[in-house]
Amino acid sequence: MRIVIAEDTVLLREGLAGLLEDAGHDVVARVGDAESLLAVIAEHEPELAIVDVRMPPTYEDEGMRAAVEIRKTHASFRA
Repeated sequence: MRIVIAEDTVLLREGLAGLLEDAGHDVVARVGDAESLLAVIAEHEPELAIVDVRMPPTYEDEGMRAAVEIRKTHASFRA
């Protein structure tokens, strides 16, 4: 499975990526903010995204808003 991880905490992001890769999944991108998430989704067209809800710059709902946008623009995507 092709996966994108969006998490602003580097240790958590890299640890999760390592676990998923060890389980045989293909982590195609790792990003730390919602803007980068939208870009890598368009570039890599993964099957799944793991998204932190609260991300920079305000740490309020950037990840959630990005996930909603992804669902609108990529109908078959699971975010």
